[in-house]
Amino acid sequence: MTPACGWCGRPWTITPTFGALCSLRRQRPATLCPECRATFLPWSAETVHCPRCHRPGAAVLCADCQYWQQLLPWLDGQAQHLFAYHSPIQTYFERFKRQGDYQLAAVFAADIGDWWRTRRRHYDAVIPVPSDPVRARQRGFDPVTALFASVLPLTPVLEKQGTTPEQAQQDRATRLTTRQPFIYQPKRGVRLRQWRRILLVDDIYTTGSTLHQTAAVLHAAGSDAVMDTFTLAR
Repeated sequence: MTPACGWCGRPWTITPTFGALCSLRRQRPATLCPECRATFLPWSAETVHCPRCHRPGAAVLCADCQYWQQLLPWLDGQAQHLFAYHSPIQTYFERFKRQGDYQLAAVFAADIGDWWRTRRRHYDAVIPVPSDPVRARQRGFDPVTALFASVLPLTPVLEKQGTTPEQAQQDRATRLTTRQPFIYQPKRGVRLRQWRRILLVDDIYTTGSTLHQTAAVLHAAGSDAVMDTFTLAR
């Protein structure tokens, strides 16, 4: 059976690479046809960017990271991303999050899996940023969990309290000063204080406020781990 592209819906033929044929590992099949895959712009480390969050522009700490460095001087992790936030990825999130198209959660599973394969040994835990509970019920799913749960070994120990305005509806200053909406929920078998390196995962990196707030909660709960972040888009 010829698979259909997870984005445009057109059938296409998957041609396995020589490396995939020779590999003993089970390869996660691609879900995007080559034409659609080419429209999503990978984030490039070769661009001039902030050394911490990778915001393009200058090779010095951006204003957002300077703000967070003053507020959370103990935080020394790195931000990592798969794609640049541009028109195609914006359309993807419009369909996936706003329109609630759950099937799109699997579109980038192969890309996430490839990224994780070379980094999995670096982390003791992968913690997802939880969604607003009201919007998750309205949508029918948590977008961050939907994006990553099939690929990454998630340990959900955070909860979001109350309802806050969507990031897309806030200006940069408001995002940076949003009150702390997250709480740590201890779970049986979780040894937070023993983790040396944690990966926080979210869908989009904008100002970093959400990811820094989750890191602050974990630190307050007793974690001294290095906390890196990983998002689908920046």
